[in-house]
Amino acid sequence: MLSRVAERLYWLARYIERIENTARLAQVHSQLMLDMPKSVKLSWYTLIEITSNEDFFDEHYDAKTEKNCCWAILGDRDNSASLMSSLWWARENVRTTRDSLPREAWIYVNELYLLVNENKEDFYVRSKRNALLEQIIRSCQAIAGMLDGTMSLNTTFKFLQLGTAIERADMTSRILDVGAFFVAQETEAQEMKQFESILWANILKSVSAYFMYRQAVQMEINGKSVIRYLVNDPNLFRSINHCVSMMQTQINVLPSSPEVNQSILELQQLIEQKIPFELGSPVLHNYLDDVQMQLSKVHNEFYSTWFHPSTTQETTQQQNQ
Repeated sequence: MLSRVAERLYWLARYIERIENTARLAQVHSQLMLDMPKSVKLSWYTLIEITSNEDFFDEHYDAKTEKNCCWAILGDRDNSASLMSSLWWARENVRTTRDSLPREAWIYVNELYLLVNENKEDFYVRSKRNALLEQIIRSCQAIAGMLDGTMSLNTTFKFLQLGTAIERADMTSRILDVGAFFVAQETEAQEMKQFESILWANILKSVSAYFMYRQAVQMEINGKSVIRYLVNDPNLFRSINHCVSMMQTQINVLPSSPEVNQSILELQQLIEQKIPFELGSPVLHNYLDDVQMQLSKVHNEFYSTWFHPSTTQETTQQQNQ
């Protein structure tokens, strides 16, 4: 397989995963705004912070309103990390790798692009926005399910799996970080405690893990158990631990390098540390920050091994965010 084809497949999977996760974030945040008391300082700007779009937002928008924040991360094509931009790039990558993928891949992704492009103004209106986000989530699940159910376990599939795993692990760590941030900023600890279960239940729903959590943990929802579950559980598809195992499985059958193996091993060791922490403490934030930086290191090793062995990612990959 050519390096450029492998790179596009890897990014196709990352973009599909990012589209679904961004839609879930916006949908759950909207629900959280209704469920939490006014004393809890929820802001739409939190979505900008989760997705690391602060610099773009501050440069292009003059007020942190719901309308501006939602448009920046959902519909703004000038923002290369928005849902709409990710969808455009996913469509472009599947168009240029059609020979490697089932025919349905182009049909599904193109249909989703046309749907969102024709209705993107709905992102401005809360009631219409939630309905459109629900359609986007279902379409992304259909695309992922179609690929899992129709492809051989060949090299194409392995690069798709790598892209899905690293994007999913990154978004799970970001969502957990923002959940801990909400707890940390609340000064009335006793009042916050009444609503903690609502906050963490929404965190679980944002990664589609609520039902599995209730089956696996079987105890009252609280921040520490949710964090342990989403970071360490080896059997949950969306846990960081399981995503790292997915990456390990794929690199074992690809022509990898010692650097790729070492970076994955370091990430695995970081996940298994199970450090003691308090919700909202700098220890937890720093730990999740370390996980995100290690994921970035793994991503860079993928580039130097398979995609652009002789150059750096920054100079060759315009799609990367």
